[in-house]
Amino acid sequence: MDAGDLGERKVNRMNRLLTRRTAWIATVSVLALSFLAMNVLTPYIADDYGNLPPFLSEGTMSSGNIINTALQSYQNWGGRFAASLFTAIFACLPAFLFDVLNTLAYFAVTALIYGICKGNHSHSLILYIAIHIMLWMCVPDYGQVMFWMCGSANYLWTNIPILGMIYLYRKYSYSHEMTVQHPFWGIFTFLLGIVAGCGIENSSAGMIVILTSYLVYYHFYLKIKIRLPILCGYVGSLIGFGFLVFAPGNQERLQASESLSLLFKFFVINYYWVTFVGILCILLLVLFYESRHKRICYKKSGLQAGIFTVSAVFSAYCMLAAPTSPERTWFIVCIYMVCANGIIFAHLKSELAGNIKKGMILFTAGLFFITFVSMLDTMISSYEITVQTKEREHYILEQKAQGNMDIITPVITHKYPLRSHHDALTGLSDIQTDPSFWINQVLADYYGVHSITGSAPNTQA
Repeated sequence: MDAGDLGERKVNRMNRLLTRRTAWIATVSVLALSFLAMNVLTPYIADDYGNLPPFLSEGTMSSGNIINTALQSYQNWGGRFAASLFTAIFACLPAFLFDVLNTLAYFAVTALIYGICKGNHSHSLILYIAIHIMLWMCVPDYGQVMFWMCGSANYLWTNIPILGMIYLYRKYSYSHEMTVQHPFWGIFTFLLGIVAGCGIENSSAGMIVILTSYLVYYHFYLKIKIRLPILCGYVGSLIGFGFLVFAPGNQERLQASESLSLLFKFFVINYYWVTFVGILCILLLVLFYESRHKRICYKKSGLQAGIFTVSAVFSAYCMLAAPTSPERTWFIVCIYMVCANGIIFAHLKSELAGNIKKGMILFTAGLFFITFVSMLDTMISSYEITVQTKEREHYILEQKAQGNMDIITPVITHKYPLRSHHDALTGLSDIQTDPSFWINQVLADYYGVHSITGSAPNTQA
């Protein structure tokens, strides 16, 4: 081979690398701008007003007040101390700053999912895009988890340390000789485990299942030494989970909530399983079949995908112990099933024939285009909510200035017909015609008026 051929190969390799890098930058940029836009176009909704300082109040909450607010929630409403802390902090931030941070949180979550799926295999833009598509299509009440301030504090943000802990355990399965001897790593994983353990009930419970399964996997299958930082992370996770489960506020919340019957909850969870993650289960079976069909050694990836599948099942059915099972709690179930699929796919993709790869690229590009159109639809729906929220606020302040402290104002409605139901208001309540409804009372307290009553649009008095 002469110097000219070598030079041409080098140029072709550089061109391919540049093309891949450009594709990655373009994809991340489109997703980031879209996600930021949907955040910006989402106003405060429902519970948000109960956490915000009163309208036009002077000053901001101190760090001591923020922690005290989280402690009061721990004592009186539930064990989600981290979520309460996030909510109290976000309520004190300018709206746009929260939107930017929330966008970064989403990309932290998807980056961790991608890292868990990819393992020690080469980077795959198809896998990265597929993660975003699967979350968009399968996560119920998407906007509540991703854009709603209280919802993202409880679900999106609390899953960052949970997925971070899982990522460390996943990485240890293929890089167990990594440098973890420094005492700092033991302290870090212990503290990370505590934060992850007290995240959110079914997410943290599923994480405990994954970490326990990995310890068994390390010892009996890989036959590797389990180093101290890994054990510190596990102990921290158990402590954090105990802090979550045995919170005094859980008993208060249980007594304040109307509990559904066990049989009905079992039926609902089965229905949700088929509706929300059924397609991910089918996809996982197809990937398992393809890996067996091609006679590739997938025992390690298959076992690890099985760990995440078992955790997804446990995360879903442990909700039988809760008074109710809101759809947004299925966010983590979808994540664990996406991880199971991604782990198998990361092993399988390198063995696919050229034509199959091209077909997969075209199919993924088509789904990505559909997802992007759906995102534009969500932007329009969110804009509708924002416009009506601003009009409502202007009217309330106008009436208050005129001395009217009992205000009738329209309930927010959607006029845009082609909704994908990914906006933050989907599945949440707005004010109602009953001024004693809790959202009406929270909104009245926020604006400093006696009462707020909901009415049909354009009928305010």
